[in-house]
Amino acid sequence: MTLHWRDAVITALDRFSARHASVQVERATFLSEELPVIVAATASTGRTPAQTVSRVLQELRDEGFLFFSSTGQYVLNRKEIEVTAEDLPDDVLDNAVSSGNLRLGDVETSNAVGQVRLRKGMSALRIATLRNYNGRCALCDIKDLELLVTSHIARWADHPEARGQLANTICFCCFHDRLFEHGYFSLSDDLQVVIREPIQSLSIQTWMGSCTGTFRIPTLRPSEAYLIEHRRRVGLYP
Repeated sequence: MTLHWRDAVITALDRFSARHASVQVERATFLSEELPVIVAATASTGRTPAQTVSRVLQELRDEGFLFFSSTGQYVLNRKEIEVTAEDLPDDVLDNAVSSGNLRLGDVETSNAVGQVRLRKGMSALRIATLRNYNGRCALCDIKDLELLVTSHIARWADHPEARGQLANTICFCCFHDRLFEHGYFSLSDDLQVVIREPIQSLSIQTWMGSCTGTFRIPTLRPSEAYLIEHRRRVGLYP
């Protein structure tokens, strides 16, 4: 069956990615390995097939199907990116967070390389979360980076598929983070603060009353599904 150029290039990209176990595609290597197969698949009789493939790659980049990294490589933008699988530049990790493709898997503590890659992925998620909330706690005026936390709505251990998702993180100060984690408050689907009653500790009552404002709506809102999961876990049902 003869393929259109676009379909043939996409098929070749998937094949190249699988063969090299990487989401990164270096153009010259890709052309060296895949151009003859693409030409055969398209039944092309053109004199400049390499230029045609380059044009299709550019179109796929413009469509967001591919991401062009600072290293000069194309990255498949529709595949999940498991951060521990390969070394990836910062802009690729940042793009993976933005596109919802970042995955943060489990790594044995003895796996030094995997631990470094995991920390890079977690750093990319933190940077994106800070940017999403303009570098400020979502519920108070704390801006000190040392006191700001990438707070997961659905817990890390319980929902590994949600670990790299920006919609599963909220920028809280360390105080609101701990209170959120332990169920002193949650958020409704419309991002209203739901406080557990009664709170026995006068200190926590004072903090929640004096230092908890209206939830600051981020660029990318938290997922309703993850908020429902949090309320279910801590027993708060607005």
